[in-house]
Amino acid sequence: MLGRRITTIVTHDILYNPDPYTRVELCGIFRDEDVATVNELRPDLCGFVVNYPSSHRHVDRDRLRELVGKLDPTIPAVGIFVDQPLGYVSELADEVLDVVQLHGNEGNPYITFLRELVDIPIVQAIRMAGPEDVERANQSKADLVVLYGGWQAGVAFDWELAGGVCRPYILAGALTPQNLGGAIGRLAPWGVALNTGIETDRLNDPAKMAAAVAAARGASK
Repeated sequence: MLGRRITTIVTHDILYNPDPYTRVELCGIFRDEDVATVNELRPDLCGFVVNYPSSHRHVDRDRLRELVGKLDPTIPAVGIFVDQPLGYVSELADEVLDVVQLHGNEGNPYITFLRELVDIPIVQAIRMAGPEDVERANQSKADLVVLYGGWQAGVAFDWELAGGVCRPYILAGALTPQNLGGAIGRLAPWGVALNTGIETDRLNDPAKMAAAVAAARGASK
């Protein structure tokens, strides 16, 4: 199987379309009403934190299936995993996901093995703290990388480090609807990902989600 449902062509177009616009990923979707808002706003990617109980956004395998089943099939579903077994990730990749996003200590050997098991794009998150992380981002065998500051809410990294990354990347960490346009204008990332910045009291806020998508779209014109 090539991912869930019928979005292989759509996913490929979003990930590899050469048009110079900034994609937007809304992450941490965990309620039915969140999915309904995503379907209305139509971001480029929709992210689910899978099997990571330390996060209030976490969903288990069954809940992931339920939520993805409600997601518009033209919006790629991204499974965000933290140090999960290869078999667990590949099973969900085959059944329900369009993109795998690795957010733990997975390295190139893990990505190499995973690529033998899945036929969907692989994204790796790189915590940016110094020049060694720039090199890690450049050397990653993933299709794309996410640059972020840390798991803590609203943690940014020194954006100067992004200048050394010589491949397309998704910018994450401390992004809000208010600073998104400036970040895109300054760095011109391939994409942006938001989670804390679209929440109010630890719940996804439809108004903030709409503002984030509008800001990203407006900055890309």
